[in-house]
Amino acid sequence: MNNESPQLSEIEAKIISNNAKISELLAENENLLRQAGFDPPAINFAPKTKERIHLPTGYIRRKKYYVEKYKLNEFFHNNKVVVSNVAYSLQMSDLYNFLMCRFYVFGSLETMIYKAAIINFVCIIESLIGQVFDDMHSYCLTCSEQHHCKYYLSKTKTFSEKIIAIEKRNLLRLTHEQYKLVREAYHLRNHMHIYSVANVENEAASKTFNLNLHNNIVRITQQITATLYNDMFPATKNCYKKINCKDD
Repeated sequence: MNNESPQLSEIEAKIISNNAKISELLAENENLLRQAGFDPPAINFAPKTKERIHLPTGYIRRKKYYVEKYKLNEFFHNNKVVVSNVAYSLQMSDLYNFLMCRFYVFGSLETMIYKAAIINFVCIIESLIGQVFDDMHSYCLTCSEQHHCKYYLSKTKTFSEKIIAIEKRNLLRLTHEQYKLVREAYHLRNHMHIYSVANVENEAASKTFNLNLHNNIVRITQQITATLYNDMFPATKNCYKKINCKDD
């Protein structure tokens, strides 16, 4: 908190004090378990579900919130399974955010948390873009101008091919650097396999996954979602050229 008011300074001091107390209590719990003969996390003890530590109410936003905010039923044709999976992934982003902002994790483990959070957002982006792209392709197949329209989207199997086709036609209206960021994040997601780290850069020690990349992916996700809904989603039922390119 920079350049904060006196009130914010008091709040920050209180939060830091509370964090110290919480840390002490967590450490005390672990010491009590060891005194009782447990060896966490190998040999562990867990209270009944409702007796465990509770996340603050409201920090993890409800599924309904994300379904409505991102208009998931419209994107995925009320497919309950897909809508739920995307909404739960968005909820998971809240949990990662809580871990990153509330806990002191350092070194390789910090990198791995960022990695998991970033990959989660890439999966969300892939789902939204993939669905809209496939729907646009289906509409294009019904168009009599498909053979000479530069906005015609042919069938593609991979997300990388879809991004190339979208960027070529500037359907998402992102900058070249933003398209590059999406491609790089997707590339990172596809090279996350533990078994291959002996032959490539050690991912756990890599600084590729960090706060800056995470925040950029969050902003890109929000921008892509809005652009998909405002520009590309209507074209799944009409025509991108007619909607956005009247002077083409």
